[in-house]
Amino acid sequence: MDAPLIIAALVIVAVWAVYLLPNVFGERGSTSMNSTEEFDRWSHSIAHVQKKSAADLAASHKDQIRTRRRRILVLLAFVAVACLGAGVYTGSMPWLLAGLFFTSLVVLYVVALAQMKQRRLQRLKVTHVAERPTEWEEPQVKVIAN
Repeated sequence: MDAPLIIAALVIVAVWAVYLLPNVFGERGSTSMNSTEEFDRWSHSIAHVQKKSAADLAASHKDQIRTRRRRILVLLAFVAVACLGAGVYTGSMPWLLAGLFFTSLVVLYVVALAQMKQRRLQRLKVTHVAERPTEWEEPQVKVIAN
């Protein structure tokens, strides 16, 4: 019973390694450009970047980050529900514990995102500008010297 689970886990790890390792260590074909199509693709991407303003590039980067975070959250929630469902269906304590583990990961991820948002808002808060006194706090009589 344990051998198929271990083999399945190793297959999943191998697939993720094939997908993630090129992104970690750089592109697969980091050799010199040897075709006009590659040069055209490269020059097109450079021209695309030059046409965009810094605000547009930052906005698209923020959208990419938001999409990545949303995918991670959905994936963690799906794995948690799947483990809990498998644990209830089979009556297996290890699956229930794995479900609780992934549920706690979902909660920790949401808390981490909330803290990051709170820190970002604190950084953006303007603290060096003195607040102007309200109308009631200003003196009603103003002395003007000659």
